Amino acid sequence: MNANLNIATQPLPLLASTPGMPHRRHRVAGIELANGSLRRFREVASSLQTDQCAPDVDAIACAARNLTCQFSGMRRAPAISVRMRALRALRAMASEPAWDMAPAQQRQIALISDYAANEDRLVPDATPVIGGLDEAVLVDLAWPSVRFELDDYLDFRRLRAEEAAMRGRNPHDIRFDRQDWIQAKAAERAWRAHVSGRGCSSYLDRAAAPVFQIH
Repeated sequence: MNANLNIATQPLPLLASTPGMPHRRHRVAGIELANGSLRRFREVASSLQTDQCAPDVDAIACAARNLTCQFSGMRRAPAISVRMRALRALRAMASEPAWDMAPAQQRQIALISDYAANEDRLVPDATPVIGGLDEAVLVDLAWPSVRFELDDYLDFRRLRAEEAAMRGRNPHDIRFDRQDWIQAKAAERAWRAHVSGRGCSSYLDRAAAPVFQIH
């Protein structure tokens, strides 16, 4: 995973809900969360069909408060920024004609992208420090399902760029699809194995080797 897209390095401060505990916080930066935007957020979170449960209002409000206190004065908290970069990469992957993705993953990315593009959002992007927190939460929910696919896609782009450079062409001007990436990846592994094994074996068979010994 590209270090700039590794969301594990910047965890969101979301606390799991505890049964029986009072959930008192319903406002984020003066925004009342118990409204139509919250309903839409919950619908998208549920539609992602992941094994994780979406955080409740209290958890989101607490996370917003923690991030605001920790990163006061910043335009956006780092944990949110890295997830928004990850979402841009996911969008690029989903729109790449040469990268054939599973329909379920396409659908998850489309759901988050459509939500993010809507102005009626739980936490608007313009909100200082915590703008995009709702997008970040949705990315976290979908992440286990798409992260390895994104790893492969980023490697696909790397090898496509290398292939294009060897041809003196723009990466988008050459034919290079998932199957080409698989073949290029196999060739790269074989080459690395060959390089790492240099000096450990001979190109000659055992019978011929003594002829070339130095006395």
